[in-house]
Amino acid sequence: MRRPYLLLVAIATLISLGALLIAVSSLGQLYSAVAAVSPLLAQLTVLLVVVALMGALGVLAYYGWLFLRPRRKRVVTLPETPDKVAAVSLQAAQQQVSQIEDEIARQALAARSQALAQRLEEQTFQIVVFGLGSAGKTALVNALLGEMAAPVAATLGTTQVAQTYRIGVPGLANRDQEILITDTPGLLEAGEFGEERAQQAKALATSADLLLFVIDNDLHRVEYEPLAMLVGMGKRSLLVFNKSDRYLPEEREQILGRLRERTRGLMAAEDVVAIAARPSPAQLADGTMVQPDPTIADLIERMLTILRQEGSDLIASNLLLQSQRLSADARTLITVQRQQQAEKIVDRYQWIGAGVLAATPLPVVDMLATAAVNAQMVVELGRVYGVEVSIEEAKTLAVSLAKTMAALSLAKGAMKLLAVGLQVNLATAVASKLVQGASAAYLTRIAGKSFMVYFQANQDWGDRGIQAVVEQQYQLNRRDEFVKQFLRSAIEKLT
Repeated sequence: MRRPYLLLVAIATLISLGALLIAVSSLGQLYSAVAAVSPLLAQLTVLLVVVALMGALGVLAYYGWLFLRPRRKRVVTLPETPDKVAAVSLQAAQQQVSQIEDEIARQALAARSQALAQRLEEQTFQIVVFGLGSAGKTALVNALLGEMAAPVAATLGTTQVAQTYRIGVPGLANRDQEILITDTPGLLEAGEFGEERAQQAKALATSADLLLFVIDNDLHRVEYEPLAMLVGMGKRSLLVFNKSDRYLPEEREQILGRLRERTRGLMAAEDVVAIAARPSPAQLADGTMVQPDPTIADLIERMLTILRQEGSDLIASNLLLQSQRLSADARTLITVQRQQQAEKIVDRYQWIGAGVLAATPLPVVDMLATAAVNAQMVVELGRVYGVEVSIEEAKTLAVSLAKTMAALSLAKGAMKLLAVGLQVNLATAVASKLVQGASAAYLTRIAGKSFMVYFQANQDWGDRGIQAVVEQQYQLNRRDEFVKQFLRSAIEKLT
């Protein structure tokens, strides 16, 4: 027990003993006084008083125990396995997707989330073949399909659209494992469509559980940079040196050594593998040309080792990454959606505030008079950002902002700015209901924009406080082009 608790217990004990002594003395006096009239009545009276005191002491003891007892640590149940972590993250992303109002955008993200959920349930392993267009990616895919599954028709040639093949690998992790192998368009292809296909290939690469990065020579900068980027984001990768049959054995070993040296720190040496997906035709002694079988046994062995040892974790880690990207895309759309809704609310209330002040006999714009309008605007802006703000809290915020704007002399500055825009002098502007109303609308806009910043920052004015936010919004909304457009709207609505 800590010292403060010991001190409190000691004080409580002393007070209790003192109170007990006083109570006993008082009970004795009470008994003597009542016993002079009736001994039986005296006994009943003392009994009732003792019962009441015991009840009071019991209540005090209970609440004292609640106060002095050690606080229980809040137990937070965390997901135990990587696939459960991915499932929780995906569920959170799906909840964000459901908040998107744009039907097309919501359906697109919902389709992505459904695909992720299906992969999580089926535990399908995704392999993506990635690299330059001339590295032999399609030949590698055909070779893998021929070795790991039933033979398929060759699809040699430049891949313009990503193609995915589904194969089953028996006996993997004590069960049959389905693998998806995706052949991607090549990097650095010429023309506008080549750039589009390259972007598609990069997007597919980021969705891989295992990435086969195919090269056909030493590693160049244009290949190293995307490889380093993908490995840096946690993408499990193998560097596949294809067309190795074109080199003499000693040359092949030299290239492998350089590749392992260049990728030191990115991947293990055993993750750099030499293959020949489609060896060059060979001529027999009788002059007949034959096509040798692919030399990819080392690659398949490494892939199967990774599948056995890391497969489930790689699937879960990748799905976690994909769900986080889905969540980020949903948050971006929600931010834009909230921005648009908030802009409409500010636009509506700025003209409500203008109408209120334009209809009053006030000679100048009084910021405190618009606090009620701003308070209701705060309530509606809060709802847009998922925050329930009571009207009392909204009034407090509105008055605080109004005082800040008054302290910064924004009312006078706004009237002067709009008077110049209307090409009238300030004295005429003070007497003009149009300029008064326009100034009220302008200041309500500044207030609304400031509250948008406040809610976007999770109800925080930032390190520099409310004054800095208001000044920033004032500067952002005093550009000449904006003021001219604002005045045109003001004249149209207030006249």
